[in-house]
Amino acid sequence: MVSEEQAAQEVQPQESIQTPEQEAPAPEGGTAATQANPDARPSEIEQLKSGMRLKGRVSRIVEFGAFVDIGVGRDGLAHISTLQRAGIDKTLHVGDVIDVQIRRVEVDRNRISLTVPGAGRGQKKPLEELQVGSEVAGRVVRLVDFGAFVDIGAQTDGLLHVSELSTGFVNHPREVLEVGQEVQVRILDVDTERRRLSLSMKELESEPEPAPHVEPPEERGPSAFAVAWQEALQNRSQRRRRGRE
Repeated sequence: MVSEEQAAQEVQPQESIQTPEQEAPAPEGGTAATQANPDARPSEIEQLKSGMRLKGRVSRIVEFGAFVDIGVGRDGLAHISTLQRAGIDKTLHVGDVIDVQIRRVEVDRNRISLTVPGAGRGQKKPLEELQVGSEVAGRVVRLVDFGAFVDIGAQTDGLLHVSELSTGFVNHPREVLEVGQEVQVRILDVDTERRRLSLSMKELESEPEPAPHVEPPEERGPSAFAVAWQEALQNRSQRRRRGRE
C-alpha cells in the first residue's frame, strides 16, 4: 500500500478550484483566527497551521486517498487510513464538500497532509476499558522512524515501538510493516492520564506454542496368554495340594 509520504511525492501541484466559505466558527480546538472570524480563510499555503479546520472540496480520488481543494493553490491529501476511520472511504465522490483538519504542512516541499476531524472517535473504545496483556487485532495507520501507530479500535492509536516489532533486529518499521496492514498485537501498557497506549508484536512472537493434546492410552485387560498362564499356575497348585492329601 502506498504511504502518505510516498503519495505526496508522486503528485504535482494542481490549479486550485473554487471552494465554499466556512459557514460556522471552527469547533473547539481550531485556531484563534478561525474562531474570531469564521469567514476568514487561508489563501496561501504559508497561512496554514497544524490543527486548523476548514471545509474543502474533493478534487480527485486515488487508490491511496483523496485530494481536497482547500483554496490555497495546492490540494491537500487525506490519506486512505483517515477516510477509513471516518467511514467515508467507500462513499466519497469528486465534488463532495467535507470538513478537514490540517495535520501537517511542508511549505518547502509544497505538501499538505489532511485528516478528518474526530474520525470514528464516537465509536472508539475508552482506554479505561482496555486490559493490559490482552491480545487484539489492529491496523497500521502510520509509520515513523521509532515505530508504528496502530488503530486497535481505541480512542487513541497505540504505539508499536520498533523494539517491540520482532525478536530479531529491525532497523526501520517499514522493513516488516506497511500502512493499512492488519496485525495482531499485545497491549503492554495503558496510560489513561497521558492518553498513551503501548503495544507489542514481539510478545506474541516469543510465546511458546501450546503442546498438542494427546489422548491417554486406553486401558486394556490382560492378554489371552497372560490369562492362560495364570490358569495353568492355579491348576498346578491345585494338583500339588491333592497329592499331599
